[in-house]
Amino acid sequence: MAEDEKELLAEIARLREDVRQLREIVNVLVNVVMEEDFEEEEPEFPSYPGNENKFNLYN
Repeated sequence: MAEDEKELLAEIARLREDVRQLREIVNVLVNVVMEEDFEEEEPEFPSYPGNENKFNLYN
């Protein structure tokens, strides 16, 4: 093999390792986001307040 081909093969191996590491990072981040969604106790939109806080149009 020519020297250029060996360098290309080495670079491909490094890039494959980089891609593997990036996939692991993305998986961890997705898991963190999904866990936060499940652990969220407050509803995304607040519920309608009770009668004592209701706006009255007829006042």
